[in-house]
Amino acid sequence: MSRFLPLLLAVILTGHASGYGNAGHQAIGTIAERCLEGTRALKEVRLLLKEGEGLDRAATWPDRAKLPDKYLSAEMKDFVANNPEHHSYHYCDIPFQQTVYRKDGIGANQHDIVHTLEQCILVLQAKEDKADNPLKIRKRVALMLIAHFIGDLHQPLHVGCSYVDDKDQFVDPNTGAKGQADAGANYFHVKTPKGSALHGYWDTQTVKSARDHLGAEDFPTALMKAWPVKPEWDGKGAVVTWPIQWASETLGRSKSCFDGLKPHNRVLVPKDEKHDNHFEWTVTLPPEYPVRSRDTVEEELSKAGYRLAAVLKAVWPEAK
Repeated sequence: MSRFLPLLLAVILTGHASGYGNAGHQAIGTIAERCLEGTRALKEVRLLLKEGEGLDRAATWPDRAKLPDKYLSAEMKDFVANNPEHHSYHYCDIPFQQTVYRKDGIGANQHDIVHTLEQCILVLQAKEDKADNPLKIRKRVALMLIAHFIGDLHQPLHVGCSYVDDKDQFVDPNTGAKGQADAGANYFHVKTPKGSALHGYWDTQTVKSARDHLGAEDFPTALMKAWPVKPEWDGKGAVVTWPIQWASETLGRSKSCFDGLKPHNRVLVPKDEKHDNHFEWTVTLPPEYPVRSRDTVEEELSKAGYRLAAVLKAVWPEAK
């Protein structure tokens, strides 16, 4: 399922975007570069990226690779051809009632964001740049995927998912209850049945609210100042295990996305070329929801930038 294609087309056709796929991911890339200043890792990053191409631009590459073929570079076309499941690399659909991400759990699969991030880290760690890995990518593409997916991993609705039963109640399918997945809250519409998707609200409105709240032209600097590094942001153990640790953390944060929501106005959407028959709902946001979601996203953006830098420093440590 392509969760972001309408927004991405707007990016290409209008030349600008206010969505998470642009402003948020670019902020994460910029924060990471600032955390990498003077390190071996930043030198290695610049060897892989093209002249004038920073981590801010690299962090938007995987979303741009979702666009129609006529908009793709040769590099993107090669990636898409070798990775027909690449749309699913951006997320997993773990029931938000769960406390940890499990690779064999409901909502996880071999093409999800955790599995893909692990593969990309292994590609960067390899001694030679060879495309004989499961994703058939080289180090440059692995770097750009990591730059983007660490951002996605810190967007709560890219990890936690709700499942809704026939009484319009949230259920946890791990208990045996039957419910339909909300597709990252893309099947929840804010205020009216034709309203914007709740997923889009977290991708766009929360980032806009954060920028307005911090009131600074330099958004990355403002994020770093408002949300400085905390000791608990550091990963534990081998770097390849960090994605699963962070997925569990984000899963915990995803609970707040659904707190106070009551799906209603159930509508059956007929099958089309991309989706099977499914239900969609209307949700009304509680009064405190905008501030709660804004603060969550501010912290997650700052954290993701720091963690992107941490991954790259772990892949390319300083010489002893």
